[in-house]
Amino acid sequence: MESEMDAFREIESLEMELVDPVTRKNAARLQELLSDEFLEFASSGMVIRKRDVLDSTNTPSTTTYQFGDFEFRSLGDEHILVTYRSVKSAREIAYRSSIWVKQNGRWQMLHHQSTVVPSAI
Repeated sequence: MESEMDAFREIESLEMELVDPVTRKNAARLQELLSDEFLEFASSGMVIRKRDVLDSTNTPSTTTYQFGDFEFRSLGDEHILVTYRSVKSAREIAYRSSIWVKQNGRWQMLHHQSTVVPSAI
């Protein structure tokens, strides 16, 4: 059985993988990483669903992020909330949160939200 700390480390790694430009172009990998019920409230205010992410795999992505301040909370045996901070540039800092669910033996992102820090705008 997977320990809670192992699950937290795996989810942190998966969060970073999801924003990797290589992963963003890989529809098969995104299909594995995102739950069919995936929903995101983007910092732009847009609502993004799994189909939207899969449809954008042909769009070039060169955005890189730095992450920090990861915190994890178990929401039961198969759900984990992760919160952290991302920096896209010196002027664009955001707080992020994701809910991951273990489905069919693997972690998948169910929900994500990104909120730009007003003082960074």
